[in-house]
Amino acid sequence: MATHLGQELETYLMEGVSLWLNGNPSTPGEIVKACTIEEEGVYMRDYIHNERGHVEKLQFDLVKNI
Repeated sequence: MATHLGQELETYLMEGVSLWLNGNPSTPGEIVKACTIEEEGVYMRDYIHNERGHVEKLQFDLVKNI
């Protein structure tokens, strides 16, 4: 995966962070593709931390343009 976002997501995945897209488990490739082709809005990141403050889940949710 040649994009900066793709490389970042691969790193999170290797660190054990689960990746989600619109409420569903996802892969770096699916997230990059969705963020690249979306014309109706943008994707907002939501970092979910555990009790020690480490990121354990990274969610991408579509925010529609009004």
